[in-house]
Amino acid sequence: MASNKIPKYQLNVIPGDYGLVSLDPECVQCILYARIAKVPCDIKLYSSYMVCTFYSTPSFVNGKRVLNGYVDIMKEFRSLHFNLEFGMNSKQCSQSLALSSMVFHKLRPLLEFVMWVDKRNNEDVINPWFMKFLRFPFNHNYIKGRKQIAIDLIEALFPFEDSPEVIKDYLTKGATECLTSLSNKLGKDDFFFLKEPTALDILVYSYLAPFIKLPFISVEIVNMINTLWPNLEAFVKRIDAKYLGDLIERSMFSKRDIVNQQNDDEVSYSAIVILTLSAVSLIVTFVMNKKFLKL
Repeated sequence: MASNKIPKYQLNVIPGDYGLVSLDPECVQCILYARIAKVPCDIKLYSSYMVCTFYSTPSFVNGKRVLNGYVDIMKEFRSLHFNLEFGMNSKQCSQSLALSSMVFHKLRPLLEFVMWVDKRNNEDVINPWFMKFLRFPFNHNYIKGRKQIAIDLIEALFPFEDSPEVIKDYLTKGATECLTSLSNKLGKDDFFFLKEPTALDILVYSYLAPFIKLPFISVEIVNMINTLWPNLEAFVKRIDAKYLGDLIERSMFSKRDIVNQQNDDEVSYSAIVILTLSAVSLIVTFVMNKKFLKL
C-alpha cells in the first residue's frame, strides 16, 4: 500500500539573531518562502560541524538531491508544487519582475556594502558575530567568502572609484529611490500584489529587515526608514508577526539552542570519527596478521 506520509526535507541556514531568523539574506529568503508555502522541512543551523562539513548555506536537501542558493531552491520548491505566484495576472508578474530587479540592483548592494565592505560595521558588528556563532574554521571561510563576494560586487559597480564614502553615498541614493518606489507601490496594502506574500515580498523583506534590526553604526538609511517609509517598516513587522514570530522567539534560533544543536551534532560527528578510526584499526590489524606489513 502506498504511503500517504508527506516527505520532510532539510533546509540548512545561517543562524539568526537581533530579531532576524538568519543573518544571511538568502537564508532569510529560503526560510520565509518555506514558511509561507508551508514546505515541510527541518531547519538545520550552520553552527555545527556536521552541517558545516557536508553542506553550504543556504542549501535544501530533498532525498539525494541537494540544491544550493535561493534561486535554485525556489525552483525546487516550485517543482514540488509550492508556488506563491498562483493568482497573479500577467501585468502583476511583469511588475513583480521589474521591482525585484530594482531591489536586487539598488537595495542589495547597499546591504552588502554595509555588512562586508564598510570597515566599522564589518569589524565591530558582523565579523565578531560570525566568529562567535559559526564553528572554526568554517567561520573564517564563511567570512572570507562573503566578504569577497561583496567586494567583487562593489568593484563591478564602481570600477573607477576608490573612496568608500563616495561609494556609500551613491549606494544610499540608489537604495533611497528603491525604497521610495516600493513604499509607493505598497501603499496601504498588507503585501505588494496578493493577500498573501509572493516572491517579491520575500525579496524586499530579506534586504530591508537587516537595516531595521541589525545594530549598524552610522548608516544613514536606517534612520530614514521610520521617517520616510513607515509602511515598509510596518510591512516587516507584519511578516514577522504572521510568518516568523515563533521562529524568532523559539530556542531554535536562540544562542542556547545553537549550543544544544552543536552538542547534539557533535555526538554524531564523534560517532563518525570513532567508526572511522575503528575501521582503520581493523584494516591495520588484518594486514599485520597476514604479514603484509611489518612494524
